[in-house]
Amino acid sequence: MKKLQIYLRDRLLVIIGQLAIVLLGAGLFLIERYRHAALIDLSSMYYYIVLACVAIAVGHMINYIRIRPYYESLLEAIHSKEPLEAIYILHGEVSKEQELMQQLLVNQQRMYKTQLDAMERKREIQHHFTLQWVHQMKTPLSVLDMQLQQTADRLKQGKSLSTNEQADLSRSMSEETEKLNNGLDLMLSSARLDKLELDLHIKPVELHTVIREYINRYKKLLIQYSIFPKLTGEAIAATDQKWFGFIMNQLITNAIKYSKLKPGSKSLYIVIDQQSDVTSVTIKDEGIGIAATDIKRIFDPFFTGQNGRMTGESTGMGLYLAKEVCQRLGHMLKVSSSQGEGAEFTLIIKESGIHRL
Repeated sequence: MKKLQIYLRDRLLVIIGQLAIVLLGAGLFLIERYRHAALIDLSSMYYYIVLACVAIAVGHMINYIRIRPYYESLLEAIHSKEPLEAIYILHGEVSKEQELMQQLLVNQQRMYKTQLDAMERKREIQHHFTLQWVHQMKTPLSVLDMQLQQTADRLKQGKSLSTNEQADLSRSMSEETEKLNNGLDLMLSSARLDKLELDLHIKPVELHTVIREYINRYKKLLIQYSIFPKLTGEAIAATDQKWFGFIMNQLITNAIKYSKLKPGSKSLYIVIDQQSDVTSVTIKDEGIGIAATDIKRIFDPFFTGQNGRMTGESTGMGLYLAKEVCQRLGHMLKVSSSQGEGAEFTLIIKESGIHRL
């Protein structure tokens, strides 16, 4: 009964229009009878009215029988316990309008599921990263706690630390503290990434100044591992200074991490090149390089590769987040490497890319 009510309600104006046409025809009969009373019989008018009404009723009955399965599937979909899959219950469409509407709903449902899957994927990545980060941060904390405990025990025993021991302790604690700082920065940047557009301040930035700040930040590590940075070129480009610094931080710390494994003195080349509206920053190290089998996956979340397993310090999120930030800013990040000979990362800043924001 409900299906019939829906059908009649949707076609009420059509039915009224059809009945109005029938009445118009009856009116013409009456006018002709008034003009030619002997030629027009009222029974003919009554026959026309009944025949027209029956034709209208039969037509609507046939049309209702055709469309009833569609109404049944529509009501079933509305009351389905699986709303996301309800669209696939629909069937029996008879008009082009219904086909187009069903296709629209299918397209929207697919897009919604795609977005839902993407959000779920991001949630899983963030959850996994948080667990991995907590586990990763326990290592420097444990090392610091052990060093402090050993120092306290020695002092209780009345044993003082020699100058060399003090220097080694200071250097070790500084390195572990730096790991904690980098880990916290990585976690905070990961949390802000989803709302990056709300945390942007695009302005002309002196790229060489920002890079020098990070070189100075890690100068102790650079000296400790005999890594000699060489910065060439200067440039001012439109970008976000904080997020540009985040990218540089990831690339420079990566270069240090995988250069320190190689004995002897190494160079860290940072070249800034500006031409027209394109500015590039290339960071090339002389470390252990990246395996050919890993290079296509180094920007994937949680991928550490052969190098990450060697150091045990990699979360697999630094380069992933750097790549994500580049994409949000309209920048490009490229990599090339030969295993055993170092890696080269190039950040490309285009004015046309940043203007898209």
